[in-house]
Amino acid sequence: MKNILRRASAVLVVIALIFTAQIWLPFGGNVHAAAYAVWPTEPQYKNITTYFDENRNISDASGYHNGIDIEANGGSNIYAAYGGQVTSADWKDGYGYMVIIYHADLGVYTFYAHASQLLVSGGAAVKQGDIIAKVGSTGNSSGNHLHFGICTALSAGWPAKTYYNPLTYFTYSDNVGGGTTVTPPAATEAACSCTDDCAGLYTTKGVVTVLNIRAGHSTSSAVVGEIPAGAEFTVTKGDGEWAHVEYNGKSGCSSMAYMQKKEDMKSDMKISGATSPTGTIAKGKAFSIKGVITSNFAIAKVYGGVYFRNGEATSQYAEAAPNSVKYDLSAYFDRNIVFNVLNDGDYTYKITAEDQNGERFELVKSDFVIGNGSGNTANTEPVAGDLNGDRKLDVSDLVILQDHLLNKTADFTKAQFEASDLNKDGNADVFDLVEMKKAIIKAAN
Repeated sequence: MKNILRRASAVLVVIALIFTAQIWLPFGGNVHAAAYAVWPTEPQYKNITTYFDENRNISDASGYHNGIDIEANGGSNIYAAYGGQVTSADWKDGYGYMVIIYHADLGVYTFYAHASQLLVSGGAAVKQGDIIAKVGSTGNSSGNHLHFGICTALSAGWPAKTYYNPLTYFTYSDNVGGGTTVTPPAATEAACSCTDDCAGLYTTKGVVTVLNIRAGHSTSSAVVGEIPAGAEFTVTKGDGEWAHVEYNGKSGCSSMAYMQKKEDMKSDMKISGATSPTGTIAKGKAFSIKGVITSNFAIAKVYGGVYFRNGEATSQYAEAAPNSVKYDLSAYFDRNIVFNVLNDGDYTYKITAEDQNGERFELVKSDFVIGNGSGNTANTEPVAGDLNGDRKLDVSDLVILQDHLLNKTADFTKAQFEASDLNKDGNADVFDLVEMKKAIIKAAN
């Protein structure tokens, strides 16, 4: 009888342990401890323009971002963050050209979207750090970047929930020399759960001397500034306990227990240090785009560039989705809007931005003329293969595409990418070079 009781007790203990394990292992026992990975782009590219949104695991809808967007030059390398087997490498509509890799030991997939060129195919085994594709702007994209995500499942070959935040799932090192730690600069911000529900103008409460501004949401975080008792300051977002504050040029986090709201924040956006082309600019002359945008609320969208006088955008147009309260035009717009390819004509340079409340601000607008002007007020159909903006196809365009494929030139703009894709396969590659050569020979005859 005692042996039976001992055996029964042992069985109950085992059942209890299994039950406990199920409580603590909600994803079928897939416990994740941060694995070592390589940063999926070349190490110099760490600017994250859009962050992971955990709401995607509540509703797997495209309105919630299921990865991170890393700004990088078109044609630069995309690396396999972790070794595994390529599930697919093909066109995925809004994702553009995308590579999906399955990592059996982790039980997850990583996916790499908007590529300009795919260098692997489905079924291939890849090692960590292998070059699998080239950065591009294919699919639903407003500029060259890598959309990098992690998920546990695929649905009809597409990424599906559960998704993980790439900034916290892996511990990263670079892929050059095998060992320099890469800390994404936005990792702390991405982990923040603050919202703008409490944004507004505040003053201190119960503070005798100063309210400390700290580097993070903790009294153990370094003090980066001070708010004097009774002073007014701005809160951009908070979580009820800690708030992101700005005072006298200092920004950081302060305890909400020592502040009280004076009034709600209103949408407002400004630009400083902006450059605007005016008067007459010689044809072929470059112009540098500068300007730092600041906003009371997160900047949802920035768009603009060069327009014809009738309001239609030329090919020298760009868009960005900063998702931050500050944005520097020189970081992206200056590289993607090229003035020296414009023909003689009358133009308008304009930059517009919208905050997350939907408020729109026209920040820059100026009229200018290229060359002698030409009364050029309307758009015309682009010429296939025209990469230098002279509205004709010739050997100079062939040289530009050849140099681009050999990585001798700067990034292609979106317009140049579209113009170079002569065979309409979504890539700018050697096959387009062949098609361009045929077209030039045909035109000459």
